[in-house]
Amino acid sequence: MIAIEKLRYVRLGTGDLPGAVDFAQRVLGLQLVDRTPETAYFRSDHRDHTLVYHQGDPDEQAVGLEVRDPQVLQQALTALRSRGLDVQEGTEEGCALRKVKAYGSFRDASGNLIELVVRPLHSGWRYHGPRDAGITGLEGVALRGEASGADERLWTELFNGRVSDWVGQAAYIRFDDAHHRLAVHPSTKPGVLSIEFGVESVDQIMQNNYHLQANQVRITHGPGRRPTSNQVFLTFQGPDGIHFSYVAEGDRVEDEGRHRPRQFPHQPLSFCAWGSHSDAPEFN
Repeated sequence: MIAIEKLRYVRLGTGDLPGAVDFAQRVLGLQLVDRTPETAYFRSDHRDHTLVYHQGDPDEQAVGLEVRDPQVLQQALTALRSRGLDVQEGTEEGCALRKVKAYGSFRDASGNLIELVVRPLHSGWRYHGPRDAGITGLEGVALRGEASGADERLWTELFNGRVSDWVGQAAYIRFDDAHHRLAVHPSTKPGVLSIEFGVESVDQIMQNNYHLQANQVRITHGPGRRPTSNQVFLTFQGPDGIHFSYVAEGDRVEDEGRHRPRQFPHQPLSFCAWGSHSDAPEFN
């Protein structure tokens, strides 16, 4: 079984890089740490970067996950090839762009691009965003996927993912004691559905709610509380149809032996106990 150490970053293509940079700083509250004519890197915590926008097709998206060392990386790529998945070895130029020692990539059964990275850069200085959004770090990513359950089986059979809960066919998958780091939602197409950043408390959820309203950002779900993870959340529209969320609080899975995943019905109240409705079909 291949151990995922940590969720590291999300890379997003965009046709409007200046607009995406403005959104990440002014709306999200992330710290711009590096900028080239084609790419912008943003911090949210101790990691060198957790969000990258690059000039290109908005369908060019990738999620970066850290593994322990080059040996584990090669084991993972070999095992993925044996499953018939599209696997690519990383290049020296690609390592420089991702700020990692080594990496390889594959596409899951739905077509989502996943990058396995070794020794990604950390920052030696305190994170400080352009505004006080209360951000504590990148918390999770929701992916669109097939309803067959093939993606869930990949993460739980080949990798060390464990299902925390299901809502219909949607699976919430953890790699550490957080309720989930990845969520896979049945959809008609692949891609990144939502990117979640933790904030300090419910107070920051509400403060950001007012900030988003004042800046005429479209709120697509919440404020609310998830019956699955018990997180308080606020979801809003970002560039190129990507949803972003602030999340606070939430359950931890401290006893693996006693935890049993629960099955929730696929209905709005299973995504928000407070009764808020989402514009995204995956949450309806």
